[in-house]
Amino acid sequence: MRQLNLSKIGPIAIVAGFLGSLAIGAPSYNAQNTAPRSVFLTLSTDLPEPEIEMTASQDASGHWQLRLDVSAFQFTTLCVSDAEATPIGHAHIIRDGIKIASAYHPIVDLGRLAPGRHRISVVLRGQDHRALLGQGGLLQKQIIIAVPKPI
Repeated sequence: MRQLNLSKIGPIAIVAGFLGSLAIGAPSYNAQNTAPRSVFLTLSTDLPEPEIEMTASQDASGHWQLRLDVSAFQFTTLCVSDAEATPIGHAHIIRDGIKIASAYHPIVDLGRLAPGRHRISVVLRGQDHRALLGQGGLLQKQIIIAVPKPI
């Protein structure tokens, strides 16, 4: 049975770990000085920019309904691997900093919310799940829902 010589593996592991930390810690630069293509989808300036309005209301069962009124945007359930720079896609719904849903339609059931203040954020996404960017940056909106304590 052959014995493994570990004395040569130690220095190799140290060098590999060092090089790996450089790759992770190094900032990524884009030659065009634009947002990273793998994360963001910048909409064409030739198209109207979507604007998000939203309201939240509690229904008779105690669930909170979020209604999204998004101009110049089309909700769809169709996902593709490389989307065109058009305002078609879905929205990510974030409650108190945690993504809770993907909205493929303009009405989202948030369920029952605990008493207190809840920050609800909506971020528009392309058909390939990249976040949509307009002229002013990320296409997003947020509201605060104040849920009263039961009497």
